[in-house]
Amino acid sequence: MKKRKIFSIIITFILIIGALSGILFYYLLISQPLTPSKPLVQIYVNSSIYNSLSSDIDQYKQDVISQGYEVNIISWSDNNVVNLKNHVKTIYNQNNLSGLILIGDMPFAWGRYNDSYYPSRINFPCDLFLMDLDGNWSDTITYPGFYDIDRNEHNDGNGDWTPEIWLSRINPSSINVTPFNHSAAYKNYFNRNFNYRHGFIYRPHKALLYIDDDWSSYRSDWVSNFTAYNSSQLDCYSKNSYTTAVNYMNNLTTKNYELAHILAHSLTTYHTFGPLGDGSDGKLTYNNLHSNMTSPIIYNLYTCHACNYIQNNNMGTTYLFTSNTLTVIGSARSGGMDLYQPFYDALSEGKTIGDAFKIWFHNSEIEQLNKEELYYGMTILGDPLLTV
Repeated sequence: MKKRKIFSIIITFILIIGALSGILFYYLLISQPLTPSKPLVQIYVNSSIYNSLSSDIDQYKQDVISQGYEVNIISWSDNNVVNLKNHVKTIYNQNNLSGLILIGDMPFAWGRYNDSYYPSRINFPCDLFLMDLDGNWSDTITYPGFYDIDRNEHNDGNGDWTPEIWLSRINPSSINVTPFNHSAAYKNYFNRNFNYRHGFIYRPHKALLYIDDDWSSYRSDWVSNFTAYNSSQLDCYSKNSYTTAVNYMNNLTTKNYELAHILAHSLTTYHTFGPLGDGSDGKLTYNNLHSNMTSPIIYNLYTCHACNYIQNNNMGTTYLFTSNTLTVIGSARSGGMDLYQPFYDALSEGKTIGDAFKIWFHNSEIEQLNKEELYYGMTILGDPLLTV
């Protein structure tokens, strides 16, 4: 009888401990919110340059990890952009994917549209294809391999037309000047990236907003939407007699700017100043960028075609691999970033360029004004993880 009583006490004790453990388990693991995984940055490196840049990219990886990200690096050799997108989708579905960095010659999708300034349809690299992971892209009309943006070959699908992630490219291969060493260009880029991130290169929080003639009448709007910088932190040029190629370059070379945002007419290899881009106020070419030491770390180019990164000596890539530049935002087709207050609002809140870029894409004004087609060429060249 005594043994049975002791046994009952032991069983009761075990049941009490079990109940308390269950309550504790529920409180710690179920009732409390789970800690979200860190955002993932996926880096793809062209396999032909992977080994030669491994130490440089590893250092960059450590810097990005110190920002609070997880980083995954893959050596990539497949030239098919659909295969790359499928790989990205798999990662996106399994991780908290923030964005992609593509280093070297990497696949891209072709977009097409009809430009009223030209007699034929215009082809351009369309990075939105890799950023929009829930839309429907159907290459079914006319030329295979080209998405006719203005003929409904891209629609919302199961989501919307805007990006789920950001994307950037680091690749000097389109630069074709003498002398220029592409291998050294990569290493120089990552070296100054390290120096900037670690305080060896410094810029005050100051920006240049350069508005050429055809946009100058809207100066007050451009300035009021430039919210990442207050009036004392912003130099704005918009008077038509002042906005010239010479004056623009003089500002880039003699003043210490963190960021420069220019609105001017452009083709792939040059900006042209004056009404209707007639060049009466001068032309600034890729050669001018190579032959001058410019100060800005970040450029936002509202300059048509300047970031068509597959074209020889395009301005976007030239900016990126000359002087102090680390990031360039712009378009591979006509246009660039306007309606930009959400972008600069996000930067003012401490968000990275990549996150601010994605937020800007979701600006409701874009759809309200039916301007979606204008932004299919938008991309980032360089480091998307800088802040201002």
